[in-house]
Amino acid sequence: MARNLRYHPEWSTISRYVRELFNYYCSRCGQDCRNSTNAEMVLQVHHIDENPGNNTLENLIPLCASCHLKIEREARIHAPNHEKQMELFENQSYMSQMKKMRQIALAKYGSGHKAGVSQLDAETYEIEALEWENNEPS
Repeated sequence: MARNLRYHPEWSTISRYVRELFNYYCSRCGQDCRNSTNAEMVLQVHHIDENPGNNTLENLIPLCASCHLKIEREARIHAPNHEKQMELFENQSYMSQMKKMRQIALAKYGSGHKAGVSQLDAETYEIEALEWENNEPS
């Protein structure tokens, strides 16, 4: 399968890191997706700003496939009018509600040993992500 060139070459590592950071919980519905066999509960990683080139941790949020689809649909409907209020987010703007959802989910489900990772600068994050990948059990 060919790699999508819109995404970072290490996207599989980055997305796995984010899923682990949130202990495999969906940030929207709170479902534990660690051992899910249901396709709708497979945990994916969403770019909050819809830009697959922006891989800062603050822009990445884990969502089950079902929630990801709902959020993507809403984001695309309102993309030309991003300031327009959105039904899915109960009269809050998409960006503010997604950022709030991420913060709450990280506090609730985040790995204790990685709780401070969202405060890292990009270079330190990359170094720690590579160390994490290299030390991951096979």
